Amino acid sequence: MNRPADPDARTRAAGRLRLLRAAGIDPEVVVSGVDETADAGPDTAALVSVLAERKAAAVAARRPGALVLGCDSMLDLDGVAFGKPASARHAVDMWRRLSGRQGTLYTGHCLIDAAGGRRVRDVAATVVRFGTPSDAEVAAYVASGEPMTLAGAFSIDGRGAPFVEGIDGDPGNVIGLCLPLLRRMLADLGVAITDLWTEPG
Repeated sequence: MNRPADPDARTRAAGRLRLLRAAGIDPEVVVSGVDETADAGPDTAALVSVLAERKAAAVAARRPGALVLGCDSMLDLDGVAFGKPASARHAVDMWRRLSGRQGTLYTGHCLIDAAGGRRVRDVAATVVRFGTPSDAEVAAYVASGEPMTLAGAFSIDGRGAPFVEGIDGDPGNVIGLCLPLLRRMLADLGVAITDLWTEPG
């Protein structure tokens, strides 16, 4: 699967950044700039795990004293991985496949303690049940531009939310970051998530 790095990747971290800030953490955002080309061989869960580690490792190499988190998300439908759509037409085609179905959104997480050289890696999965938007609704949604920056061409916290009937699992994971998983990964490195909280106000 080819997903080359692009210059507006910083905007794609907005959902994850919003989740972290709401949880009391104010991180520095560093775009990895890595080539996201990967073999189509691994399953979707393995693929997002590899890409998350690739991103985290690239940033950790530039921030030797930092605690670095890298993430990557893809939607799996019938064993096929769906990243961000390559074009508006691709987004429409994706929604034709998603309509009335359910898929699994996988987010790979890789946490690296760059100072100590330790790393942990894991994947979170959330089942997403899609509604059946009309052709006109899909066209309007794609024209809004929102699905072009999202894995699976949908959101649950934006204009795509009315077209998702429900989810089974962590909603934050669908946005791009599973906070309960992050807490466990931090604990594996001996860090309490509460130690990362910023001062109130």
